[in-house]
Amino acid sequence: MVKQIDFSTLMASTVHDMKNVIAAVSQAYESLLAEMPEALQRSPQARLIEQEALRLDAMLMQLLGLYKLEHGQLSLQSVYYSVEELFEDLHNRHREVLEYRNIDLQIELDDPDLEAYLDVSLMGTVLDNALGNALNFCKKTIRLAAQRDGDGVLLSICDDGPGYPESLLGAVRSSQSSGIDRDSGSTGLGLYFAANIVAMHDQESRPARLELNNDGPLSGACMKIWIGLPSLF
Repeated sequence: MVKQIDFSTLMASTVHDMKNVIAAVSQAYESLLAEMPEALQRSPQARLIEQEALRLDAMLMQLLGLYKLEHGQLSLQSVYYSVEELFEDLHNRHREVLEYRNIDLQIELDDPDLEAYLDVSLMGTVLDNALGNALNFCKKTIRLAAQRDGDGVLLSICDDGPGYPESLLGAVRSSQSSGIDRDSGSTGLGLYFAANIVAMHDQESRPARLELNNDGPLSGACMKIWIGLPSLF
């Protein structure tokens, strides 16, 4: 008798294998690229490979995260963390694609010592996906910003692209995000993942918030995430 296979468990195992494959291919690609002439290193084909590899890695991270979430295996490991360092990590991860496409990434903090209370890995994945989306839709500029907002921290990623469709605007919770796209044929995986991760950052009587709007400083799409700070009393 053939043993019944749980599809979600099989998918998670396959995703792990795919991540290992991507890591091996990326390492080989970087070694090969270093031996190429500079003109080939900066070619559109090379930049495309790098950009798509980043996108695929982010999608696999989201799939693993959602699998763990659905099976009660995803726990929050929140710490106080420098927002400036969080943004710089994002910048460094996408630096080559930003430079190749001549996109200006602006980072604005109302306080260079600003810290947020969050799970660095999970929220980093959310912001990484948001930045990747902004890269796909922007014209020339993306803005990462953070400020102290009441008893929490407000993070935003805005671009100068066409903006979100009307149907997406407003606050988004995990129960509202499944199957949403940006008029691009997207499965909505990134937004569904983001909504669930943000909801996990709820503080007692102070829910975290995820909002999409077109009212940002660059007149394009703007994702805003508000995360509360722990109460001292």
